Amino acid sequence: MSDVTVRSIDALEELQAGLIRYADQTQATLDAVQREVQRTLDWLDERVQHWQNEVRRSQEMVQQAALAYQRCMASGDREHPPACGHLEAAVYEARRRLAQVEAEARMAAEARKAVLAEVESYRREAGRLRALVQDDTPKAVETLRYKVSALRSYAVGGFSTGDVVAGALAFGVGYAVGAVIGAVLDSSRQDDAAESQPAGDSEGREPPLQQLHPDIHTVPIDQIDLSDSPVHSAADFHKVSRDEMIEGLTKLRLVQQWIEQGATDQMLRDFDAQHGLSGAQGYHNIYQVFYGDNAIALEQVGDGYRVINGYHRLAVAQELGWTMIPARVVR
Repeated sequence: MSDVTVRSIDALEELQAGLIRYADQTQATLDAVQREVQRTLDWLDERVQHWQNEVRRSQEMVQQAALAYQRCMASGDREHPPACGHLEAAVYEARRRLAQVEAEARMAAEARKAVLAEVESYRREAGRLRALVQDDTPKAVETLRYKVSALRSYAVGGFSTGDVVAGALAFGVGYAVGAVIGAVLDSSRQDDAAESQPAGDSEGREPPLQQLHPDIHTVPIDQIDLSDSPVHSAADFHKVSRDEMIEGLTKLRLVQQWIEQGATDQMLRDFDAQHGLSGAQGYHNIYQVFYGDNAIALEQVGDGYRVINGYHRLAVAQELGWTMIPARVVR
């Protein structure tokens, strides 16, 4: 097997790592932009409300100035006309002030309307990108991860599949990924069947994570009672910061995909080792946080759920717009 073939397989592994970085960074960027967009909308709402209040106050000042002027004019007679010039000037000034704040209120409302239109356009585009990152990218990563090993086995055995991949790479990434999938489907069919065997088979294969946590369910967040949550702001995050928790939830998306596709505990450990991830940065740690002993714990009460543990993770998931969350359910 030529050096070109080996480098081609290495390039696929580099592509896999690049896809993972792309997914992580894109998710984090989308979440950060969404927070900034919301802050901008909140500020615009505050400005609109401020100028509306100013309009009401100015209207009251015009009415008070006009009444004072009228009373002054009525207090005299033809022989002794009252000196009401200063009150007339006050009416003029109050009306000028009202016109000014009304103009400010109109500009604030128009600015908010224009920004909302741009935000809606952005959210449609961001939604498509988020769907791509959350659905298609993890599938591509897993296809590469689970199949590159088969290609390396081919290379060791002297088969020509590596040459197919090398040729495909010359025409672009899309052909490369297609070649990987097509070349290894037949060769991996027996391996895939073996991986689907239940835990404790005769060869002692490690069971998939999906079989290890029958008490973990994907729960709708809107069915969870968060009325007594102690989490109201970033200051309420102590053990783990809010930003770190956002990063963890972003990685959880990939972990969920991997678990659904049959990943094992060792696969997550190997992945972290291959990409230099350790401790809280590792995907295996994210798996333990959401599927291990300290998973979000809920008590089912009728059609809803009461929180036993996990208020902070639930608060961040809700902030990010998640509708579902994995949790240990106690009935």
